[in-house]
Amino acid sequence: MSKSNIIPLFIDPVDYRVEAFYFFDPFQETSLEMEAIINKLLLEYKGHLHITKVLAPSLKVLTKCQAQSTSNQDNIALAYKAAEVQGRMKARKFMRFLFNRITPVNGLCTSEMIEECAELSGLDMSAFKEEVGSENLHILLKRDLALYRELEIEEHPTFVFFSGDVKEDGLKVEGIYDYYVYAHIIHEMLGIDVKKKALPNIKDYIMKNELVSFRELKTIYDWREGVLLNELRRLEFEHVINRVKLVDTEYYKIAKTE
Repeated sequence: MSKSNIIPLFIDPVDYRVEAFYFFDPFQETSLEMEAIINKLLLEYKGHLHITKVLAPSLKVLTKCQAQSTSNQDNIALAYKAAEVQGRMKARKFMRFLFNRITPVNGLCTSEMIEECAELSGLDMSAFKEEVGSENLHILLKRDLALYRELEIEEHPTFVFFSGDVKEDGLKVEGIYDYYVYAHIIHEMLGIDVKKKALPNIKDYIMKNELVSFRELKTIYDWREGVLLNELRRLEFEHVINRVKLVDTEYYKIAKTE
């Protein structure tokens, strides 16, 4: 962990709130793993935490986005920025749905995948398709690059946390740590005792996130393995969820109803 200088241009003082930037490489296998940690932080610290997810605009990452694409329509970096124009929440959903498709099978992203994920995340499809081909996205990527360089990001994933006090330095956390490390940082930065929000039930969580691994559920709920397995078996027996195996990992999804 290392400290980074704060940037008043991007951070506004907020009482009892932590602002965080999360830089990620969508082609890393750890991206889906980090989704569980981010989801849990946002669920439990709702009202006290804001996370801005930034697809790392490094030459290496953008080159990979370009190399795997055949046009703007299946370029992950451009698609994510186009989704972001319609709101960060929708962009987060869009990227999660995309992770669900490219991470388990370690496959390439296709224009069909991007279109399906855009529809699932509730984007205005006409505006989204028009935005993907817009030069405005390159301007937005340059802004991301300016922030990326200012915060001196070198590894992916990286979190940079800021308290509401603009006089305080940000705290940079490179790589992946247990959920409790990030929770501790947030508590320290808030400077108050926070009553964590209740987590949704497992059925609702799986429904919202579409495709969920046992490992992700273990991170979210922190139950003993036996307890979690019994609950998942019960939901399977009641035909609430289905278990699917992709490559060497088992996932759970909501069962389709006729």
